[in-house]
Amino acid sequence: MEKIEITVRGMTCEHCVKRVEKALLSTGKARNVKVDLATGKVSFEKEESLSLEEIKNNIEVFGYKVEI
Repeated sequence: MEKIEITVRGMTCEHCVKRVEKALLSTGKARNVKVDLATGKVSFEKEESLSLEEIKNNIEVFGYKVEI
């Protein structure tokens, strides 16, 4: 498992946090997801087979902006 930290812009509430968590966990290849609403920082562990592009697409479909 590789540890990753990304920034997600556009989150404004706890509902947003849950959406981002769900977007990552739904891949089945991410674990230990932690979202900091105040900073927009999202940290998690990912399997090697989960690409950064897949992560970005899964989150941005909800209207957020991902900075990797």
